[in-house]
Amino acid sequence: MSLLIGSNDLSPTSLTEYSARALLPDSLYALTLDEASRDGISRACTVVNGVVAGSQQVYGINTGVGFLCTTHVSPDKFVAFQHNIILSHCCGVGEPLPRDLVMMMWVILLNSIAKGHRGVRLESVDFILQTLNAGLVAVVPSQGSVGASGDLVPSAHAAAALLGEGRCTLPVDGRIEEMSARAALQRLGLSPLQLGPKEGLSLINGTQLTTALATKAWYHARRLLELSNLAAALSIEGLRGQHMDDAEPLWRAHRHPGTLHCGLAISGWIGNHKATSAPGHDRVQDPYSLRCAPQVHGAVWEDVQACESILQREINASTDNPLVFADTGAILHGGNFHAIYPARVADRLASALTTLGSISERRINLMMDKEKSGLPYFLINDGGLHSGLMMLQTVAAALVSECKALSFPASVDSIPTNCNQEDHISMGPIAGWKVLKIVDNVYHILAIELLSAAQAIDLLQPKELSERLRAVHGLLRGKVAFLERDRILADDVRAVEALMRTDRLFLASDQ
Repeated sequence: MSLLIGSNDLSPTSLTEYSARALLPDSLYALTLDEASRDGISRACTVVNGVVAGSQQVYGINTGVGFLCTTHVSPDKFVAFQHNIILSHCCGVGEPLPRDLVMMMWVILLNSIAKGHRGVRLESVDFILQTLNAGLVAVVPSQGSVGASGDLVPSAHAAAALLGEGRCTLPVDGRIEEMSARAALQRLGLSPLQLGPKEGLSLINGTQLTTALATKAWYHARRLLELSNLAAALSIEGLRGQHMDDAEPLWRAHRHPGTLHCGLAISGWIGNHKATSAPGHDRVQDPYSLRCAPQVHGAVWEDVQACESILQREINASTDNPLVFADTGAILHGGNFHAIYPARVADRLASALTTLGSISERRINLMMDKEKSGLPYFLINDGGLHSGLMMLQTVAAALVSECKALSFPASVDSIPTNCNQEDHISMGPIAGWKVLKIVDNVYHILAIELLSAAQAIDLLQPKELSERLRAVHGLLRGKVAFLERDRILADDVRAVEALMRTDRLFLASDQ
């Protein structure tokens, strides 16, 4: 898989799918720079060189950074200054970032450089491309960025490997090995990069980590929404819910595109046949977790759609400071590095996905209750001797509660830094880490719902089931057997979740 950096707008989908290859030891990388971008990069460097040769004071070129922006740096120390910027910012803590996120950070940064406003030399861009295409990725601590003056700390760790500093990982003989960055460069026949004016600052400024985290969460949110529509459909069948084949006028009357989209998706899974309720279990209206699924899922769909537009813009933005404008020769200082946009995306997705997990847990709970479902308590015959799926609902409740706690928006918090020079902070990476934890939790919850719905279908043995849902049910049963007696269920949840993280449930239903 190749990815072109530069003229064409990079999408959240292509960014995520390309970067995921960094997790595989035998992947081939093919990042290339669009030829049309080379001229813009070179012209920006010409402006920077003019500053170096002149007397104009420009932040990060001949002045210190942050609170030290009034300190003059003499020309004979320009190279050492840029090197020191990288080293001084390598102070992160915590577990290392996964390789795919570090790759995403670099792709985002390179795409920003290609816009021609950063002043990074072409030779440096080519060096970065060479290392990344060889699979060299720095070991980057996950904590330490507040997402305001760019994701400075993690970006510095990522850039340090280019200088032969710190640790990195590299594919070697079909496996990914960790080694010193200097050893990895030697293995590739490369000498450490010597930074030019402004390059140290330009390689760490920007919203690379916050945007990567939010984009990865968004990518999974799309899948989770599709899985939620499927799970709702299977649960409706398992609970003898009212079908939706004649509900399109109602959804259109709601006026929200998301309601119509998700309503049609859920009814598309169910098909047009009519459900038959067991005697004593006819109901005029289903509980909200069934009846309102199109509206609730639809609101989440609209959140996901809106977040895609914001991420698309952020991925293709120029987020350095200062920015170089070669057409006029201007160098403008500003705050494009503030990660508030991707931070807000992460917070919005956290709330949206918590909503999906919450309504899923309510459907799970319905299936456990004989008075609501007409099926055995906890979906097990000979209850009492066997507890069935009782504790799976408890696990789902615990996960939903954790999601609720995590969904408080990190971007509303701000702890000023740098002697109050940086006095409003996005806390974007914290928002990103929280939403990725919620992503995992919602996968767990939906796996439990699919397990429960498959069990309900088997107990109910409906006379009619759409071919699409029958295919899904068969695929689930191929991974997890019908629960006849109590067994360890953690393995079942893991098996269903592994299936959910592929496209097989959707592909099987389309055959």
